[in-house]
Amino acid sequence: MSKPTMVFIPGAWHTPEPFKVIIAKLSILGYKCIPLSLLAAGHEPAVLDLQPDIDIVHRTVQDEVDQGHLVVVVAHSWGGIVAGGALDGLSKTEREKSGRKGGVVKLAYMCAFIPPEGVSLAKALGGEDPEWDVQEPWVNWKNPIDGFYHDLPAEEGKYWKSKLARHSYATFHAAAPSAAWRIIPSRYLICEDDRAIKPEIQEIMVQNCRGLGAEMETERVFCSHSPFLAKPDETVGFLRRATGEEA
Repeated sequence: MSKPTMVFIPGAWHTPEPFKVIIAKLSILGYKCIPLSLLAAGHEPAVLDLQPDIDIVHRTVQDEVDQGHLVVVVAHSWGGIVAGGALDGLSKTEREKSGRKGGVVKLAYMCAFIPPEGVSLAKALGGEDPEWDVQEPWVNWKNPIDGFYHDLPAEEGKYWKSKLARHSYATFHAAAPSAAWRIIPSRYLICEDDRAIKPEIQEIMVQNCRGLGAEMETERVFCSHSPFLAKPDETVGFLRRATGEEA
């Protein structure tokens, strides 16, 4: 049986480039990987809500499942909100009910936001702008090396900082219309040395989802907000286990 396709959704400010190390490792293992570039990061003019990126994810995943493929959607940070709103009707369970093959079999979250539908990132954070440098219509992170890459070698951290794009501020105040984790089984990687989304916040989000009936397994790794850079082998193992493979 062929392995599921992995569709990668980056977090705020990020292009898909930081995923390249783990994608190379997964590709060698036989996984098809599709990294997505989202419009909220750097697109001119700034997008005003989540819908353009929700549409990108939905179209990409639909193309795969319509070919009968199974899919694991991998979301990092803010990308978890986009993933939540982008998978309506695409789960394997929903497609089976109408006699169709393929579908999303798992959500794999890496230190990601997983609010209920109708809750924006800003609302999930209590309406405050922590560590954000707002210059509307854009927003930047004030100290990205400390926030995202503090456990990488200094030159590596500087390199990845140089690859960040400014992000649409409006998308931080926009909410997804649905929450895919209500339907699709999920696996969440808690990053225990995360300075952008504290591990206790990650744990609270997971417990909140479970309290709303979500099937959500967890794993833990001691690293920053960028497990795909700081702990690539451990992250690859997490993703392989998300597909049901023993790793």
